[in-house]
Amino acid sequence: MLIIKNSIINKLKLYKGKIIEYIKFNLIGTANFVVAQIFYLTLYFIFKINYIVAYTITSILSITASYYLNSKFTFKEQKYSLKKYLLSFLVYVFEYALNLGIILAFVNMFGLSKAIAPIIAPIFSTIPVFFLMRLVIKHTDKSN
Repeated sequence: MLIIKNSIINKLKLYKGKIIEYIKFNLIGTANFVVAQIFYLTLYFIFKINYIVAYTITSILSITASYYLNSKFTFKEQKYSLKKYLLSFLVYVFEYALNLGIILAFVNMFGLSKAIAPIIAPIFSTIPVFFLMRLVIKHTDKSN
């Protein structure tokens, strides 16, 4: 039993930095998500913008905020670059497409509210997006 406990402790020590990054990524993501949802609901309910258009506008703003916040606070990257921003944008285009597909399925197939579907969709994309963003932001090359 002691061997298993020591093995688990050693693994946690080994992955401590990544675990902390993942926690920060989720905290920033949650804050960004809350702000984005308020913005989305404002566009949808108050300004009567089509839910797909409102989601797209919100996503573009959210992607930009996510890149800068995660670069600075999650991954402690000191240099911002257009290349990394554009690669981050591609990661979030993947997330956007995945989430939009989930939203459309929830709304059209399951009759879920257009206001609720975008709140649930990111549950399915958080883990792959974390690893993709980590790869993009932490990757260093001599051209940056």
